[in-house]
Amino acid sequence: MHVFPVTTGEQLEQAIGLRMAVFVGEQGFDAEGERDRIDDDPRTLHALLVDDSGSPVGTARLVAPGSDVSHGMDGGIGGMDPEVPHIGRVVVLWAARGTGGGRALMELLEDQALARFGVDGRVRVEVSAQRQAMPFYRRLGYMPFGDSYLDEHVWHQDAYRIVTAEPRP
Repeated sequence: MHVFPVTTGEQLEQAIGLRMAVFVGEQGFDAEGERDRIDDDPRTLHALLVDDSGSPVGTARLVAPGSDVSHGMDGGIGGMDPEVPHIGRVVVLWAARGTGGGRALMELLEDQALARFGVDGRVRVEVSAQRQAMPFYRRLGYMPFGDSYLDEHVWHQDAYRIVTAEPRP
C-alpha cells in the first residue's frame, strides 16, 4: 500500500470514484451531494491510497479552515468548528479494509494539517465520523465531542485530535 497527495485531475476523479462506490453504492448516500465545491477548492488536499498493483483503494481529504460551512454550529450540522481543519470523506474499499490503509491516509493528512495550519507545533483536527467508524478514529487518538447527529440516514459523531510532531498512538 502507498498513500500520496492527489496532484492530477485523473487522480482526483479516481478519488471521487472511490467515494461514489463506497458512500453512494455501498452506503446509499445521495450521489448529488457527494461531489461538492470543497473538492475543487484549491485549499483542499485530497489523498489517494493505492494497493501494490497501483489500483486506487482508498481516499480522504483535508479541508482548510473556513472552507466548509455545511458543518458546525453556525447553521451546519454537528458541532465541528468551521475555522479548524478537518479530515473527511475517508473511504477504503471493502477488500482493503484492515490493512492499515485508512491509518496511512489519516497520518498523511494529519501531517499536512500540522505543516499547513499548525501553530507552535500543534493543530486541532476534527472529523465528522460515521458512528460505526468511531472505534477506528479512537485507535488513532480522536476524542468524541458534542451530540451524535443524523447526516442523511447515518448517525455521525464529531471527534478531534491534537496533532503534534510527537509519536502517534
